[in-house]
Amino acid sequence: MVDLPRYDDQYVHVGGRGIRFWVEGDGPALILVPGLAASVEFWQYNVRPLAARHRVYALDLPGFGKSDKEIEDFSLVNGAAFMADFMDAVGIERASLAGNSLGGVVCAQTAVQFPERVRNLVLVGSAGFGRELSAHLRLWSVPVLGDLVFRSYQRLFPSLKRWTFCRPDSIDDQWFSDAAVVLRSPAVRKNTLKVARMGVNLRGQREEMLSELRRELAVMEVPTLIIWGRQDAAIPLAHAYRARDLIPNSELRVLERCGHLPQVERPEELNELVLDFLSAGLRAEPSKRQSL
Repeated sequence: MVDLPRYDDQYVHVGGRGIRFWVEGDGPALILVPGLAASVEFWQYNVRPLAARHRVYALDLPGFGKSDKEIEDFSLVNGAAFMADFMDAVGIERASLAGNSLGGVVCAQTAVQFPERVRNLVLVGSAGFGRELSAHLRLWSVPVLGDLVFRSYQRLFPSLKRWTFCRPDSIDDQWFSDAAVVLRSPAVRKNTLKVARMGVNLRGQREEMLSELRRELAVMEVPTLIIWGRQDAAIPLAHAYRARDLIPNSELRVLERCGHLPQVERPEELNELVLDFLSAGLRAEPSKRQSL
């Protein structure tokens, strides 16, 4: 495992809310979006390596991490609008987007809702491609019981690391400590349960929230890289193949002996895959323009 990089917290106001982000590097913009209950710490091993060729932003979604905690009712449309507003606030006209879990489906919605603003899309163990979820995530949607389950998750993290990682002993203890500090906020618990109950029930992801997005992804032209851990216990690998088959201009890379957070568990491999993918896309852009 590489050494744990450190970054300075920065804040920008988006829709009247303070949003925490990290930024590093120069070049084409790349925005990294964490999953439900997660924070910029979940991209800690990726910002600096990716910044070798890009201006990289990692952000805390509204309601999570150290961003302002007040959120309205969650929807994918609102999530995409937030992403566009964040880009406006930091002066980005067009960017590549990479999202993990909930962050993945927010990035996917942004790509179909604002295609002119998304250069490339990277989906890492993304939500949105099937109903099936781990029992742990489904229980978060149940009133009272979900609160108890998530409180236990907060309190016991990182003891429950085998739920998220295939090889948890490979993860730096300091990373677990840093991530746990942010995760254990009572406001994060409140917002996690609120968002979970809007998008998940005991059967899994709510299909009614995803059907329109999938129709639009089926005709989307944004180049897409899908990265999945073969041992993902939160969102099954079958969803990766569904995403690949659904999105026309997409490719899939499966990481062996890897769970739901490839960017933490296998950062060097993920960083290399993303850099190669984005570089290929940038090289292709001039010929695309000439062919129009």
